[in-house]
Amino acid sequence: MTADDLAELLNRAFDKSPWHSVKGALEGLEYGTFVWLPERHAGFPWMNGSIRDILFHVTGDKLVQINHAFGDCSLDWKRMPLAKGDLAEMLPKLDDAQTQVLSALNGALDLGATIRAWGGKSMPAKDLFLMLIEHDIYHAGQIRYIRNIAPPR
Repeated sequence: MTADDLAELLNRAFDKSPWHSVKGALEGLEYGTFVWLPERHAGFPWMNGSIRDILFHVTGDKLVQINHAFGDCSLDWKRMPLAKGDLAEMLPKLDDAQTQVLSALNGALDLGATIRAWGGKSMPAKDLFLMLIEHDIYHAGQIRYIRNIAPPR
């Protein structure tokens, strides 16, 4: 798999797939649905199950993973520079995070090289980018599911 292949998949998972992209899942989203809380949620302590929190998580994870793999490892969830706002405020930050992912991919000289990932893990660079692709697709589905179960707004 080449960097071009990974870039194509990263872009499809982010905003190019008409069915399974994160940005596609957010299109036309009403504010009430964006902040709606499912009755039950068993996720991370900093998340409440809302689409807003999922968007915060997707954006933040891109930033943290790239900072640990290709940066100085200074960014973590305790020092997250993001804020939860409305969709219009959060989308540019998501776009910026995706730009950082693509820049890191373009700067990665060897996709087979072992990099460090958040949490002290290490893996081939290619696997980090594949994980970020899978992460977008997973959360795109989660967003679509929440939109389907949310009461009409």
